[in-house]
Amino acid sequence: MRRLFMFAGALAAAGSSYFLTLGRPALYQHIVAGATFLICCGTILIDYVTTRGIERDGGVDALMSGGKLSTGLRAAAGRIWVQAEGGRLTGQGTEVESLYDDARSQFQESGDKIGVAQALTSKAELLLSRGQMPAAANLLQQAMAELEGERTPREQGNILLAMGDLAAQANANEDAAQRYQEAREKYRSEADYMGEGNALLGLAEILLRQLKADDAATSFEQARVSFSQSGDKLGEAHALARRADVSREKRDTSDATTRYERASVLYRRCGDFVGEGVLRTTMYDLLRMMERPNDARDHLLRGAELLKRAGRRVGDGALLSGRGDLRRATGRFEAARQIGASAVAALNDVKDKADIAKVLLGLGEMERMLGRLNEASQHFERATKLANEAQDKGLIGDGMKGQGHIHRLRNNQRQAKQLFKEAYGFYSSAGDTKDQAQTLLAMGQTEFLMDNPDGARVTFAYARSYYEQLGDIAGAGAALRAIGDLEATLGRLGPAMEAYAEARNFYQQVGDSLAEADCLFMLGLMNVGNDNMTGAALLTASGRVYRAVGVPNWQRRANTYAQRVR
Repeated sequence: MRRLFMFAGALAAAGSSYFLTLGRPALYQHIVAGATFLICCGTILIDYVTTRGIERDGGVDALMSGGKLSTGLRAAAGRIWVQAEGGRLTGQGTEVESLYDDARSQFQESGDKIGVAQALTSKAELLLSRGQMPAAANLLQQAMAELEGERTPREQGNILLAMGDLAAQANANEDAAQRYQEAREKYRSEADYMGEGNALLGLAEILLRQLKADDAATSFEQARVSFSQSGDKLGEAHALARRADVSREKRDTSDATTRYERASVLYRRCGDFVGEGVLRTTMYDLLRMMERPNDARDHLLRGAELLKRAGRRVGDGALLSGRGDLRRATGRFEAARQIGASAVAALNDVKDKADIAKVLLGLGEMERMLGRLNEASQHFERATKLANEAQDKGLIGDGMKGQGHIHRLRNNQRQAKQLFKEAYGFYSSAGDTKDQAQTLLAMGQTEFLMDNPDGARVTFAYARSYYEQLGDIAGAGAALRAIGDLEATLGRLGPAMEAYAEARNFYQQVGDSLAEADCLFMLGLMNVGNDNMTGAALLTASGRVYRAVGVPNWQRRANTYAQRVR
């Protein structure tokens, strides 16, 4: 629209030139008018070349933000809420709980009931992640009461879905099923296919617990259809994988194989290493059932490698890239847990020690990402022992690094750093250069937790240069993201945004769209409170990339934040 006005101005300028050259020969007037028009067109071309990158990122609105930002108590509350959400999702905030309280108070004062419910629901999710289930349940009840009598089916569906997840976590299956059904009805009234798919996915998991396999299979299939209609490829992969699990339990090998393969393609497309790793681990049982032991072993080891790869990502936040979706279809983890244990028991030959260690390492990383630290620690310790017996230095390093992460999460930072150093030495002896670089990132994270940010900054920079020497652009991007996280936590937003912008460029070079979306998302969050319109534009841009990858639930999240920031 802006360039249409510029083009109209060019035509007007060319027409005006005739009045300015009255009395001159006609040829002279035509030349002046043509030159004026060409100069104006050149200006439009220059504008296009210099701003097309900004347009692609949604930044034109940021450049033209005069008068567009909302003001007042409600707008201020929305920005506080988004800042709190950023701290919760990335694990970087130190005052997240108080920010939620501030946002809720200001939403109440401004009469924004949806905002109050959002603040209550978000705080409930924060408390649930800390294991404070009764407090979380109380907040969700308050959020639901806030919207009573309001025409807000999607927001009410979100709260009911969270209630169902909480009840499922507490093994209150009847209550969970009821909440999921109620959430489904709310979403259906709004024609929200993605929300309905999530409710059906949760309901199907409960039906499986109640040993209602046929009803569960129907719900999984309905969830798949809903996700397909909404463009949620990752949700569709979850529904396919869990529906395949039902067929596997019924020994319908043909149907299970087809569904597993379709789910695997979707997981790979979305960059969900955890999802594909768990799926391949689960397929071990199916392939053994089909008397294909070699393929079964290959899938098991490939699954373990994918889970180990997911465990390499720096940080413990909820962002998807480099890891995957840990929140939905949680029953798949229990299936992988049981099948992995039976596979380890089946591999009892002396020459299988290295392979057993690999499987245990994969299971250990899965348990660590799920927050089951005791189980993860047991897997890592056993894997390290077997790797020592097999004299595989690379695997010894993997086991020690895994134990280091457990100590880091338990706040035993000195022990964690020592284990990382020992792992680095084993990787060096084994020639595993990429694992050396990744261990440097883990060491840097520990140094920061030991209140040594300067040391962490140097270690991250060293890891980045190491990756660049290896030609690993994605690894260099991971190091830059670690630097960005460090600087953001220290409140140095300028260097943090610079690191994330550079990381985004690296991810664009290697075609990692999910990581690119996460970088845009982080850049947007970092701008909230400083340059709100740019923050909103970047959040909107990240949503478009999330949508293209196949994770529209994160697009919806990004767009909701952008609307609140504006």
